[in-house]
Amino acid sequence: MPDELTIADIQLPFLEYRAAYKEPITSIWFGKQQGEIINALLKALSPWQVNLENITWNQTAKNLAEAQLTFAVPSLFSSFNVGVGGLTITVLNPDWSRAPTFVSLLQAGLDALKRSIGQELQTQQVTLGFHVKPGARPFREIVSQFVNTKTLGSEDAAFYGVSAYYGDYSFVIDGSASFPGGVFIKLIRSFASEKRFEEMAAILYKDEETTLHRLHLKLK
Repeated sequence: MPDELTIADIQLPFLEYRAAYKEPITSIWFGKQQGEIINALLKALSPWQVNLENITWNQTAKNLAEAQLTFAVPSLFSSFNVGVGGLTITVLNPDWSRAPTFVSLLQAGLDALKRSIGQELQTQQVTLGFHVKPGARPFREIVSQFVNTKTLGSEDAAFYGVSAYYGDYSFVIDGSASFPGGVFIKLIRSFASEKRFEEMAAILYKDEETTLHRLHLKLK
């Protein structure tokens, strides 16, 4: 009889979204049209209480790749980092119960940016990472099922890590440095340039659920 799945005790989750433009926006950046980007994103993010105080420049950029304009969204522990070559969005402590709110925020910001620069995207990639506290069954015991410990000559290792890589997706299960006996999980998936956040969220949810099931856990 298979083990019953228990709800995962997830800690310190984070999400990072990276998108590359089809072409660097140097003509906008150095053509003094940054104001169009600021106005577009400020208006799009205003429902989440973003104002001028939440907008900053990278004053210490050492090269063009580091030049960026940051829009902080404190109410959702998020930030939009607009660069010359692409966009990075970070979210701390994302929660699936608030997924519709995050999807609305991210899509509103991305759509506004694309309109302001007059470009579509070349690539999109999302990374979701989180720790899971140990439960009744030791994670070492579970993860060791995926590793040939005898062939490795490491039957007495403190923990084992596993990973799998596909063309557009990868996952890593490793020991947690923050929670003794716990695991750290990282999921990375690339998406087609036209894929919207609502679709991406549904796929990521399934990815997380599938990975947790490997550890005899579930989201809810």
